[in-house]
Amino acid sequence: MEKEIETITLTPYLPEHLHQLSQFYLPGTQTPFSALPEESLKYCREDCDRHPIVILADGIPVGFFVLHIGENIAPFTSDKKAILLRGFLVDQKHQGKGIAKKALQILPEFAKGIFPNKDSIILAVDVMNVIAKTLYEKVGYQDTGIQKEGRSGLMEIMEYRLDTMNKGME
Repeated sequence: MEKEIETITLTPYLPEHLHQLSQFYLPGTQTPFSALPEESLKYCREDCDRHPIVILADGIPVGFFVLHIGENIAPFTSDKKAILLRGFLVDQKHQGKGIAKKALQILPEFAKGIFPNKDSIILAVDVMNVIAKTLYEKVGYQDTGIQKEGRSGLMEIMEYRLDTMNKGME
């Protein structure tokens, strides 16, 4: 039995995270679906609308993703109030512990804190990446029915509505 999940937090990327992020590894079965953090960070340096985020477990970087806003998310959505979730990954040695699920569960509130004027998070998941698609569905993402050609094949666009996340909790 795996030990109980650590405390998972999300934090904007800081240069001191780079060393650990550069050690991340994904098996060959996952590399078609997500860029490693160093590649994603290169794009973030070129586009100020890409916001790199680190997933921490007990303060140690174990995962990474990018929240992308602005004009350049147009290939994925025409919704100006959407945030595009890109390059979501958990380092291989930390996979299978529920970290991705926990990070995705706390993401809506985190994203709303950074982008209070946005009302949805969208992502593109490769149709062949059944594990990821199932996880996204479990945490509340819904298939929009829109498909798009990606770098490794057909992708489905999924959406999480931020404007409904607190309904019924008031």
